[in-house]
Amino acid sequence: MAERRKRVLLSLFIAAACWAVPTGGDTVFVLGRGLESGTRPTSVSHTRVQRAGISSGVSVENMEKHPRLPVWPAWFGIVYILLDLLLGRPSVGAWLEDRFGGRVCPMIFRDTAASDPFLLVAHHRHSFNAFDPFRYLFRFLLPEGFPAHPHRGFETVTYVLRGGLVHRDSLGVKKSYGAPKDSSGSGADAAVQWMTAGSGMLHEEMWRTGEALESSDQELFQIWVNLPKADKYTNPRMQMLGSSDTSESFSASKLGGMLTEVHERGPVPTVEPAPGVSVRIVAGEADGVRSPIETFSDMAILHVTLEPGAVWAWPKPATWSCLLYTRKGEAILKSDAETPLPVHHTATLSHAEIDEELKLAASTQEAAEVLILSGAPLREPVAMGSNIIMNSDAELALANRDLRRGYFGPSWDHTDDDATWLSTVTNHWGKMADALRR
Repeated sequence: MAERRKRVLLSLFIAAACWAVPTGGDTVFVLGRGLESGTRPTSVSHTRVQRAGISSGVSVENMEKHPRLPVWPAWFGIVYILLDLLLGRPSVGAWLEDRFGGRVCPMIFRDTAASDPFLLVAHHRHSFNAFDPFRYLFRFLLPEGFPAHPHRGFETVTYVLRGGLVHRDSLGVKKSYGAPKDSSGSGADAAVQWMTAGSGMLHEEMWRTGEALESSDQELFQIWVNLPKADKYTNPRMQMLGSSDTSESFSASKLGGMLTEVHERGPVPTVEPAPGVSVRIVAGEADGVRSPIETFSDMAILHVTLEPGAVWAWPKPATWSCLLYTRKGEAILKSDAETPLPVHHTATLSHAEIDEELKLAASTQEAAEVLILSGAPLREPVAMGSNIIMNSDAELALANRDLRRGYFGPSWDHTDDDATWLSTVTNHWGKMADALRR
């Protein structure tokens, strides 16, 4: 039963199994179609608006609104979808989602040349109520989090705005991290886990809801960052920003000859460069402040909050890709012309051969928040097999063989207590070491 629940979860979120099949202008959602290694999914459903390039300054190549899937609690998300359809005002559902949770928006970038080195972003907004009678039934079908699953060849960035997660992995590390309990997601407090899967590992991320399944608000972004070909087999490591703790009794620095690095990098850097402007610097640099996160390629991940009427500018380096996602309100991209960035839309900017000024503004009526993902393209082949990212199908096949041989580490059930999980991990690597000595 536990294994079945794992498969259901992975097919929904980690393998991004809610694909959309276009049928003559309409869209049909196909649930539960898992993504096996080496296969290619059909394109994800979204609303796309093609825009003409701006004569000078930044240029919006396209605008997308990806589907928002109802979950945690699903009935909240379904209500928002119905209200959006009945009222014809998506801003109503966006406001309710921000207040009460109940949806996830997986954004899978099929045009990897436009998003390179970023592969995926998922915006989660959930709530768990201790007095919700359906919660206890639902959690038997879908565990409250992401049970053990493998990664190789890329990095996962978990940027927590509200709530938190408990991490356990196949290399013996347990971490609990997140934002303060009363966080609204827009203040100075946040937490980041930057995990380099590298040569391969399994990890588990479960929502931090307490031992007694207490009520909690959760909001975060999950971002997949591709690794350069030369670094895909680097040793796994973890970098932390913000509030986190490591259970030392469950932390192993070396298992089976594999090094597990855990680096505490301090708080998430935040700068206020102008009146009404706040910028969190998850990675890269803005306004003279650099994030302590170490990356394998040049990039910036910035969370910009603009009060009504505020304006902010950032010098985007030449040739860098750039994605803009509006978390709240409606931002405005200012150039020769003004381009609105509606709430829950993703704008892809065109590549430029010269440095450009990226200028964002909020309307005079309401505040706006924008997540910026920008980076130097790797310009390498991308072979995506579920949650393993390599450069060729042959490398995907090798990764699957290594996974079956136990080179990523063991799997475990999310219901296992810490002693059972740690015993599973240490016993596995002990057996692997014995086998290598023979």
